[in-house]
Amino acid sequence: MRATTQATTRSTRARWGARCVGLGLTTALAVTFTAGTASAQPGPQLSAEVAPVEYTAEVNPDCSDINGFALEVDTDETAPDAPVNGEVINFSSGGQNGTITLGVTEGEQGQLLSFDFGIGSPFAAGAVIVKGSNNANVYDYRTTMAGQIEADETLHSPINPSGNFADLSHVAFCIVPDGDNT
Repeated sequence: MRATTQATTRSTRARWGARCVGLGLTTALAVTFTAGTASAQPGPQLSAEVAPVEYTAEVNPDCSDINGFALEVDTDETAPDAPVNGEVINFSSGGQNGTITLGVTEGEQGQLLSFDFGIGSPFAAGAVIVKGSNNANVYDYRTTMAGQIEADETLHSPINPSGNFADLSHVAFCIVPDGDNT
């Protein structure tokens, strides 16, 4: 009888061990499938005029990547570093001059961008591409009633897997003639 008790005890231990291993594997698989792969997300609209749409790219996207605008002003062309607060970007097109003034502030989750065009400038933004890390957010103003905008605030790069906005690395303005000032 003693042998039977030991055999039963070993059998019970083995069953409980197998159950624990099975439960552990099931939990690990459930967490893996629920979590999915860690990737950036466009993030909230905040007080920007339009909601951001994430653009996944290995290289910095430009205006031709979002239906080819004729004129692009890119912070990579104006300064070797990431955009900074108070930076003024001067540009010209078709014999007319324009300026874009950037505001970069630190928000709860990371850096936020605001911009405006110089007063009386004959230009506006049809879209703005805000890049951080490996992805970018595209703010496409062609969806607004005017189809363009002269100023906006709280634009940001995509939210990275840690839950914060990725640091701004570059911003591209897809410029259009401003119907109000031309």
